[in-house]
Amino acid sequence: MKLEVNSINKKFGSKVVLNNLSFVIQDNEVVGLVGPNGAGKTTLLNIIIGMVKATSGTLNYSEKHAISAAISRKGFFTDMTVDNNLLMYANVIGVDRLSVSTAKDEFFIDFGNKRFGELSAGMKQRVALACAFMKQYSLFLLDEPTNHLDIDSIISLRNLIAKARNGGASFLVTSHVFSDLERVCDRILFLKDGQIVRSTTVKDLLRDYGTLEEGYVAIFKSNVNAKA
Repeated sequence: MKLEVNSINKKFGSKVVLNNLSFVIQDNEVVGLVGPNGAGKTTLLNIIIGMVKATSGTLNYSEKHAISAAISRKGFFTDMTVDNNLLMYANVIGVDRLSVSTAKDEFFIDFGNKRFGELSAGMKQRVALACAFMKQYSLFLLDEPTNHLDIDSIISLRNLIAKARNGGASFLVTSHVFSDLERVCDRILFLKDGQIVRSTTVKDLLRDYGTLEEGYVAIFKSNVNAKA
């Protein structure tokens, strides 16, 4: 799914979080979004999904109602079991019990009888991702998706991203684990102070810097020096 972000601005009071932000995600493209804490990454994802309203600017979607998101582990009923949470979510998005069972298997959820509020952070993350991948969407927004995950779940997530992309999906992914982004992304956007300061393919980034981490340090250092 193609997404065009056009001159998005977001203020919370007098604080500017996103500043005339523009970029495009193409069909079947996996795009990473990196930047320091407070750069505006999660705010941007929340604007795209419709949870936060932009101060100004526009979003153009090729398929407006075909977006899935795993932005936080909030939104679940803590006193309900995992299974009941998943079944309720499946009913909302219109998929059957087989889809629930498949999603549970993909993220090794063998604790369906536990109440959501009793789960560890890693278990909650797996449930959130199971919801995000319960249905084939056209655009997936994933905010720090590997947080608290074990290696088996990380590998499963990578495989699901590849499978969904082969099925026509696009992705916007944030992560502080740069090795994850190197493995799955086509392109990286570098966000600082609410603006994209660099957009580059992973191939070019690795050619120029060796690793995404080295590129991150060099790009943001050069940006700071340019302003000094």
